[in-house]
Amino acid sequence: MSDIEEIEVETTTSKRNVFFWAMYDLANTIYSMVIVSLIINRYILVIGQVEYGMTYGGVSFLFGVVALVMQVAVAICIPILGALSDNVGKRKPFVISLTGIILLFASLIGFFHDLTIVLLLFIIANVAYQFSLMFYDAMLPFIAKREDIGKVAGFGVAWGYFGTILSLFIMMPLILLLGDMNSASTVENPVISYGYTGNWFTFVLPMILFLLCAIPFIWVREKQKKAKRPPVGKLISNTFKQLGDTFRDIRKHRSMFIFIIGYFFVADIANVIVLYMTLIVTDGLIIGTGGDSSTTFAILFIIIATFSAVIFTYFIGKFGEKYGAKKTFYLVGVLWAIALTIGVILIFTTPYIEVGANIPFIFSLVMGLVAGPALGGTWTAQRIMVIELAPTEKFGEFFGFSKLSGKLSSAIGPFVWGTVMLSYDVIGKFAYGWAMISVGIIMAIGIFILSFVQKESS
Repeated sequence: MSDIEEIEVETTTSKRNVFFWAMYDLANTIYSMVIVSLIINRYILVIGQVEYGMTYGGVSFLFGVVALVMQVAVAICIPILGALSDNVGKRKPFVISLTGIILLFASLIGFFHDLTIVLLLFIIANVAYQFSLMFYDAMLPFIAKREDIGKVAGFGVAWGYFGTILSLFIMMPLILLLGDMNSASTVENPVISYGYTGNWFTFVLPMILFLLCAIPFIWVREKQKKAKRPPVGKLISNTFKQLGDTFRDIRKHRSMFIFIIGYFFVADIANVIVLYMTLIVTDGLIIGTGGDSSTTFAILFIIIATFSAVIFTYFIGKFGEKYGAKKTFYLVGVLWAIALTIGVILIFTTPYIEVGANIPFIFSLVMGLVAGPALGGTWTAQRIMVIELAPTEKFGEFFGFSKLSGKLSSAIGPFVWGTVMLSYDVIGKFAYGWAMISVGIIMAIGIFILSFVQKESS
């Protein structure tokens, strides 16, 4: 029996099964929101400045270099793991195992103020997180029938945003109780401080919530290969043979090749915004009271963006189901353009934004409302396009290649951002404006490249 005959996709869609699957989207969003978006960048900025006497721009550049090396390593491994999942015929065990690694190493970060140790722990946790996403996304055709995949993908992303809401409501009392973190020295707040990140349970509590929310994923039913799994040696050789065949045959999948290149540029903006979301609000826009950089408001800002994402991402999935992935990327591009334009104008025209009934504050809220579905729509469009372009027997591998594109992008994006942020020590918060302009240009290049993708299957 050939590999193609052994592959069997799902022909029915169980709402219960989809819900269990989507619960992992909710659970891993807690890690992404709390550790990646809210804490790690500012935590490293504080450690670098307080413990090592480095400048703000210098620490930002260092983190960009670390992200570059980490994501290049992830990018190299992702296609191999995608092909491996196709040959093994199951993906859930990989997701569960990698989740254990995420929970352990992310929890340990809060016990140290040593730059090397913290970066090492974050790298291990984040690499496991990126790998788990690849296996999780590749499950889509094996838990839902083909015509429902766009809708299910949109639901997964939208439902996942509830993880953001849960985690941020847990973090807010900790910030109010233990004090805010201050990563940038200003006239109003000259002292760099750890605040709520100075306590280990700030890191452990969100990971406990991650674990609890991920439990339903254990009961997900996934269509698997009927054939018996080959011995480990043959499994590895088959994996690299399949990978080699795909590299050689990539010209036969012209649209997929174009998508991989275009998505490299488009994913840049999503990866950068996820990583620097809190810093854009606290150190770029400086939204608060009397110029006070406030993580509390950053959380409220993110919650607003999240509710918007929850409401509209599902409809972006429905839009993609009806009009296709390419038009969905066009829609996402327009949303990003609006959000970035508002952010850049606010950074260059206002020294800080007062909370209240004033035009800058209102426009900052509009920026959040638009950025939410733009971010969710990016992931949704990516999932839909891979399903449109991938042969059935290579879903995992093609998801792996799309992840390869995204991971290479998430290596270059923070490096470009960090390089631009070297100017922070000279021009201050205006550096954030130029950094946002740079990712906007990169995104526009990606959308243009994606315009050449031709749908190869219904």
